[in-house]
Amino acid sequence: MSRPKVILQVTASIDGRISLMPNTTMFSPIDESLKPFTISDKDWKYFDEKVKSLHKIDCYLEGSNMLVAENDKLRELPEFPGDTKNLYKDYLPESIVRREGRSTWTSVVDGRGRFRNGYKAYQDNPESYMLHLTSHSAPAEYLAFLQREEIPYLVSGKEKVDLVEAFNKLYKVLNVRCILTSSGGKFAGALIRENLLDEINILFNPAVYGGFQTPTLFNSPDINPPHILPNQLRYIESLVLESGCIWLRYEVIKN
Repeated sequence: MSRPKVILQVTASIDGRISLMPNTTMFSPIDESLKPFTISDKDWKYFDEKVKSLHKIDCYLEGSNMLVAENDKLRELPEFPGDTKNLYKDYLPESIVRREGRSTWTSVVDGRGRFRNGYKAYQDNPESYMLHLTSHSAPAEYLAFLQREEIPYLVSGKEKVDLVEAFNKLYKVLNVRCILTSSGGKFAGALIRENLLDEINILFNPAVYGGFQTPTLFNSPDINPPHILPNQLRYIESLVLESGCIWLRYEVIKN
């Protein structure tokens, strides 16, 4: 397998909703009236520590929708005045790749160049550093911004990130062997449809959220036999917590 192992770790309501409302991110404030319907910090910490203890993770990867909502106003960046050709090549400064003490990557899939706050990850975790996975459709000014900030990136795909190519680069160029993501919705849907997901860990919250537009565990193209088929899973283990939350762990059987 010339790609890293990919582990999904996500929380969801019993009806499979991964957020309370549409168009929210991990940074969105939660109304006090909704907090009783969310998973407790104690349960999340237990789930998080258990999943991480099962794998030697060297890349923490999220989809951009986890970090930037569709209706968020993007930071304006100065137009890049020069030849943009070199911007669309992988940018991996040796000083970052070989940074002393760095053992993991904190990464985002951002084919449109929307995550623009200059976050480098090592401020929160000295053992990690930020890495963007982007595409040839990303604006030149976004790539120039990443280079000015010395934030590494890999380029794959014409209109959106080619996850197969990007994961191949992570494996062969950066020696990444295990990816953990907590992004459900469109990103998890893309992973499952591309046969890139190896293990699923879901912590189900004993609550029903409902909603017509609220994202679900796997938002993906509809089944279209024989081209797009469902994925079968192989049961590994499960656990019921005192709160009534249920942790389910499955291996994904490849199509």
